[in-house]
Amino acid sequence: IVFHVGDRHVARLAMMHPHRGFTLLIAVILASVAVSLGLALLDITYKQIILASTSKQSHTAFYAADSVLECVLYLDQKRAAFSYDTPRDISSDSCNGYTLAGYVTSTTVATRTTDFTVQCESGELGDARVYKNANGKTDIYVTGYNTCSTSNQRRVERGLKLSY
Repeated sequence: IVFHVGDRHVARLAMMHPHRGFTLLIAVILASVAVSLGLALLDITYKQIILASTSKQSHTAFYAADSVLECVLYLDQKRAAFSYDTPRDISSDSCNGYTLAGYVTSTTVATRTTDFTVQCESGELGDARVYKNANGKTDIYVTGYNTCSTSNQRRVERGLKLSY
């Protein structure tokens, strides 16, 4: 018997079907779990993509620094460009197709310091600083960048040091 008077109709139906809506509750719980797992996987994937991109940019900057170091070694060992006694002006030289800019040299009591930049089309590939001592010891510090654009906010810098 069903009464159609106000809320009693609903109460009477609930008493007749006590498990009504249970399937809907299970479906909502399972959907929530599936969405949570999906969002967690999406978050992990996003972080892995960012890490992989950062690693790639770091490698690019490291290889640029290595390229600048090779350029400095070539200029020092083959052309004696950083000699303590008679240094050469390298401002007109190029290295592996890149131009050299910002050539500055200074001398203290026992050390000659040379700074320059290796330029690419739209900016800097890397920087170099060479310390040549009167006793022949050489210290080289170079940095390389992942992009030539100095205004890039995601520009990565890596450096190398060599002493001999």
